[in-house]
Amino acid sequence: MTTDNPSLDTAAPISVKPTAAPTEQEPIVMLGSPMAIVDGVSFSSGDNWTNWANTLSAQPERLFYPNTLEDLQVIIREATENKKKVRCVGNGHSWSGTAVTQDYMVSINGMNRIEKPIKGENGEWTVTIEMGVEVKELDEVLRKHDPPLALASNVMPTDIRYGGILTMGCHGAGLDGRTVSDTLTEITIVNAYGELHIYSEADDPEAFNIASINLGLLGIVYTATLKLVPMSHYRLRAIDSYESVMDYFEGPGVGLRLKEMVERNDSTEILYWPHRTFLGTEKNDRFWLKHWRRTLDAVEDLENLKDQAPTVDHPAFAAFKVGEIVKEIPDAIHFDVTQGGEGTGEGKFYDASAGFKLAPDFSNFVECFNELVEKNYAFSTSEFPSRIGTCLEVRFIKASRKMMSFVYEKEDEEAIYCMINVLGAKETPGFVEYSQGVLGGWIDKYNAKPHWAKLWEQIPGVIPALRREYKDRLAVLNRVRKTQDPFDMFVNDTWRPLLEERED
Repeated sequence: MTTDNPSLDTAAPISVKPTAAPTEQEPIVMLGSPMAIVDGVSFSSGDNWTNWANTLSAQPERLFYPNTLEDLQVIIREATENKKKVRCVGNGHSWSGTAVTQDYMVSINGMNRIEKPIKGENGEWTVTIEMGVEVKELDEVLRKHDPPLALASNVMPTDIRYGGILTMGCHGAGLDGRTVSDTLTEITIVNAYGELHIYSEADDPEAFNIASINLGLLGIVYTATLKLVPMSHYRLRAIDSYESVMDYFEGPGVGLRLKEMVERNDSTEILYWPHRTFLGTEKNDRFWLKHWRRTLDAVEDLENLKDQAPTVDHPAFAAFKVGEIVKEIPDAIHFDVTQGGEGTGEGKFYDASAGFKLAPDFSNFVECFNELVEKNYAFSTSEFPSRIGTCLEVRFIKASRKMMSFVYEKEDEEAIYCMINVLGAKETPGFVEYSQGVLGGWIDKYNAKPHWAKLWEQIPGVIPALRREYKDRLAVLNRVRKTQDPFDMFVNDTWRPLLEERED
């Protein structure tokens, strides 16, 4: 469904905080040129952009700061007239080059309106938001609603914007949460003609599926409508413990025991650091296990957590207390904030991530984790102490129903995937080569697929592998894409090699 100039829902937005230019809270742009305006849309020229981690940079010809739908349509008109490419950016929490362009970059941060949640005839709640809304902004609005509402599963950091979360298919740790894009009921996108196209399951299931994780290739996403749950339906009991690697990953039947635990929990997360002490080389024999279970018990005070020594003997890990505590849904999901952290914080790091389908007995995960622990320890000690800033993080989610998801399953929607993140401090020498080699091994051995927003473009042989694995899905994406962008306006160097219609 396409319309030339619709507006947001007739209900007045709850949150309207437009910004005409970057603020000091948005350090991703180094402004050197004066701001200019074209038909009411602010932009700068020739300024340097960097992502949040300072691992990517670009110098777009123009960097636009839209606040309205009409602003987006002006940008598309300008790009058409000047034959320019267009890519969007939020807070820059991506390690792939998805936002990078030398032509027109669009900051969605001023597009942060939140509509009043609506209860449908089926009793389900939904909310419509613009793509510049941050996770913490939506959480705050939904918490104050009567009744209080929440997304059943979400990404862990709170300072990420939904434009990136949805277009890249990001996920949390909720087993049944799949990806955040799986909660969509409608999404609207301004295409290369400047028209607003409305995608829904009822109107066109195939196009809606592609639009739900569109990689920014159908146009500029304007709004998305997400399913919600009343917070009164349940809370989450967060259980934190430090467990023995040997007990959980060695011996007969450990895979089935892990599977039973994962299926019993609402969410499960594993975090592992290679060294027992911060500046020592002793191998760590414990990992941090986080799991969440649904409960109707009352919310408890954070002070009930035990002040037990963390898995790594260093003050930086002092906030990682253990024990059980009942939290509201968003407080449990964003545990790093509620336990004293600050979302992604100031420490810059690399994040390479991929996922693969688990065997019925989880044996492939057990094998992969044990091998990864050894590889990570060998890497971190090979140039000690300059490589100590590495760690591993694992989450488990069920398969996505969205074709361009890295955990998509057409037939077996109840399949469980593990998503493994290999993390390293930005200054870690050799980390990119190490992590990309690890992910390449998973692609070969486990048919893993990399997370689109993370570090993946330097994996050896990744483009041919992805073209083979996504072949039929890329054909659908291209078919839908060409109806909205026959000029390749939204295609940059990250996506062009995947989209080329050729035989490998």
